[in-house]
Amino acid sequence: MDSSETLPPELERFWRTDDGLTARERAEAYGIDLSLLEANLALTPEERLRQNDRILNEALELQAALARSRARTHPPQQ
Repeated sequence: MDSSETLPPELERFWRTDDGLTARERAEAYGIDLSLLEANLALTPEERLRQNDRILNEALELQAALARSRARTHPPQQ
């Protein structure tokens, strides 16, 4: 970021490093929930990949279900 750019005050406070807080304390004070990050970091890389594959497959299933539903409720016009 160059000198012509300014951050909103809440972000300026978040990125300051002279406040004596750790990055974790600063993130929590800003309202960031670190629990999901911590839970994912507790997994092995293999577990994270399997979780990613499972979630991706669920998302693809949802997309397919939406497409089927739309096809039933809005059949192609002839």
